[in-house]
Amino acid sequence: MTQVNEKILQIDSFIMRPVQISDVDVLTAIWSDPAVTQFLPSRGACIPRESVETVLISFIEHWNIYGYGVWAIEENSSSQTIGYCGLRYLNEINDIEVLYGLAKDYWGRGIATKAAKAAIDFGFSKSGLKRIIALALPENCASIRVMEKAGFQYEKTIHCFGLDAVCYAIYQEEITEDKC
Repeated sequence: MTQVNEKILQIDSFIMRPVQISDVDVLTAIWSDPAVTQFLPSRGACIPRESVETVLISFIEHWNIYGYGVWAIEENSSSQTIGYCGLRYLNEINDIEVLYGLAKDYWGRGIATKAAKAAIDFGFSKSGLKRIIALALPENCASIRVMEKAGFQYEKTIHCFGLDAVCYAIYQEEITEDKC
């Protein structure tokens, strides 16, 4: 991962840039696919444009408050937004989560893992975070594989957003120890 500027990250043939309100249509399209939303709190239901806009506004405000947040993942060759990845503070459980999602056509290519690693690196090196969690429904094997490949370790099962989820965590000192 290289850094183009303070908040834009380069991963292979993709860039990660902070989400903007103009991403509403592409994220609405991604979140209209039941295969994508089956493991989100909507449990397979399409997420309407108005809700996507509300989420985007909260992601943008998050950047302004915390100095980290959610990035759109863009393919360099086409400038097409193919997903999102980022960090957000969860008031519900007083923790910082890495989250990610891709359009179905981009699944299985390692993009989510690389994006999650880039977000984790940003969180630890640029934002001074000490711990980051990742949540997934227990049956979401693909997301759990991403979490494990990104270095997360299983911690516990929690109840969040009205669902039982597995909670994995990674600590800044683990990353530092690995680099020694």
